[in-house]
Amino acid sequence: MGVDSFQNRALEIVSSGKVRTAFDLEREARSLRVRYEDGHFIYGPHPGRSLLLARRLIEAGVSVVTACLSGWDTHRANFSTLRDLVPPLDEAVHALVTDLEERGLLDDVAILMGGEFGRTPRIGDITPDGRSHWPDAGVLWMAVGGLRTGQIIGATDARGEKVIGRPIGLQSVLSTLHHVLGIDPSLTLIDHNGRPQYVLEHREPIVELL
Repeated sequence: MGVDSFQNRALEIVSSGKVRTAFDLEREARSLRVRYEDGHFIYGPHPGRSLLLARRLIEAGVSVVTACLSGWDTHRANFSTLRDLVPPLDEAVHALVTDLEERGLLDDVAILMGGEFGRTPRIGDITPDGRSHWPDAGVLWMAVGGLRTGQIIGATDARGEKVIGRPIGLQSVLSTLHHVLGIDPSLTLIDHNGRPQYVLEHREPIVELL
């Protein structure tokens, strides 16, 4: 199989000495690592380590970084699980935003946190305190990157079951991020059949954030 220009570029990024160095968290001052982790024990990968690595990769020149955090699919034991997961994540996100501000990167980096759907408003899935998938409504959190943050955009009914007013889809979220990255959402790419394909089919951003 041939390697196209995008794959070549990706290989160059991950094999560069600058990026390899970014993966070595021991190069960070212990005081900063503690700020991200804050002494919390958590089963599995700690969000603080993931977000500190994300910041280091950004400084190394990586344009888009995804930190995948495990353990949030709470079909069982939703409440006890979240009591363990939320405090370390809260502190790690605060550390990331503070760190970016101290380094003068706050307006240059957009942060998006969320999942692909919400959780059932009614409790009880595999266990009495479990919550299943709920595609009708969910929450996404966006910060910095020059966005007009500090807002709650969109609403659900009193039960958190259905969207009230204008629905905000993921394509609108992606269009907003494209704006931050300087990518024209009406851009087309040629597919393997030689046909132009839009980067996004629905290109209206979340105007309240811009």
